[in-house]
Amino acid sequence: MGANVATVICPLGPRIRSFVGRVDSAVLNKVELLPSPFSDALDLIRLFRDKTISPHALVALLGAHTTSQQRLTNVTRAGDPQDSTPGVWDVLYYEETYGSVETPERVFKFPSDVALAKYSVTAREWVSFLGTAGQTHWNEDYARAYIRLSLLGVNNINQLTECTKALPARTVEYKNPDQESMDEWLKSSRVSLTSDEIADRIELGGIVDINNLLTSNSSRELEL
Repeated sequence: MGANVATVICPLGPRIRSFVGRVDSAVLNKVELLPSPFSDALDLIRLFRDKTISPHALVALLGAHTTSQQRLTNVTRAGDPQDSTPGVWDVLYYEETYGSVETPERVFKFPSDVALAKYSVTAREWVSFLGTAGQTHWNEDYARAYIRLSLLGVNNINQLTECTKALPARTVEYKNPDQESMDEWLKSSRVSLTSDEIADRIELGGIVDINNLLTSNSSRELEL
């Protein structure tokens, strides 16, 4: 439910059918089930097909990277976004990952995402999300795929309660007032204080507490 609230309050994000009442398991998941950001397209397609997620749905789900910032795939670039508008639920992620538009160097592309964007089985669906016309198509496909993903392994589906009406209204139009500042930062080579500290602590074998580092450094970076 929390993920669906976060999605719809993100500008341009869709409202997704939401259910509560899942009985959680007390059994640990198997290790190494999460995909690697360095996986090739075929491995990813196989992994998600094993979970009943089609290549079409996989491409739609990947669009959530439009609001993400990578932290640990490359610690020297911790905080770099995966498209130029990380606060907006738009299709720029698809365009920049595919390479159909100019992409600032600070935008971080997972090798696995690039592989899927170019792979024959998934490229057609990827291209269908490009441009303004792709926004509605993607929102619809993402919402459908996410419902399926959210119900995987749920053994009491008939006892769930739908709470979609509790979701806030979506924002259908949006212009980021801070985008000019964001664009300047995306063109810069400045490495954040957080990135430096993460890299240093890993090199020294220390414990990395991402949340504390982000909180303590946010105000310091504003002063620079």
